[in-house]
This record gives sequence, C-alpha cells and structure tokens, in this order.
Amino acid sequence: MTSIDERARGLDRDYLAICQLFDQFCQQGGSLAEQYHFFRWPDYEETPPMSRAFTLLGEPRELRLRCQPGEGGFLYGLLQVCGEEEKVHASQGFRADGQLLLVSGHLLDNPPELLLSLLLGAIWQQPFREEGKHS
Repeated sequence: MTSIDERARGLDRDYLAICQLFDQFCQQGGSLAEQYHFFRWPDYEETPPMSRAFTLLGEPRELRLRCQPGEGGFLYGLLQVCGEEEKVHASQGFRADGQLLLVSGHLLDNPPELLLSLLLGAIWQQPFREEGKHS
C-alpha cells in the first residue's frame, strides 16, 4: 500500500503545482490585454477554479485548465481556449514543473507571448463568417 500512497501523494503534488502555474499564468498573461484590444481579460472573475472567462474579437471565450495523466504516472496540464459551444480552438500542454510539451521553454517564461500564441491559434481555427451569413 505504500507505493499506492506514494503515487497518490505524487499526483496531489502535480495537481497543486499545475493549478498554481495556471493561476500565475493568468495573472501574468493579463498584461497582454493592455497592448492588444482584440480581446478583453477582466481583472475580476467569478469563474470556477481552473478556468478564466474572456472575450476574443467580441465573442465569449474561456481559458480552461485540464489535468491529464501522462507517462510514468505523472499529471500534465493542458491549457485550452474554448468557445461557447465547448469546442477547443487552441491548446498547449505543460508538465507540473512548468516545462511546455511539444515546444521548448517553460509555461512562465513569457506568459503574454504564450497567451497571444493561443489566442491567434484560436482565431486561426475559427471559421470566417461573412456579414449576413450565419451557419
């Protein structure tokens, strides 16, 4: 049972570290709203933990944190930009130590740059809607 207890404590540590990184990312990423006006990042939020509501090009979006099991029994975090229809428009994974998955660097090396990358990815994924035409 000690190995199960150790794994459970390790998962708890990973989960807490991932949540703390997400909070710090949201605090530091908010400075981007002052530079670019195509999205609004409110200072005060009443959203559930592990999410952050914002607007992108005037449309409601949400930055969500999901925890996923990884190799070796570790957790990793997944930042997702989601639309109202719950569709994921952009995402970026990271480990509990902050190391980004699939790209070099750490989550808190440059949060505004990473947030801008996620936002641009969300815009790129979103289909263009012409005026007067609705799907």
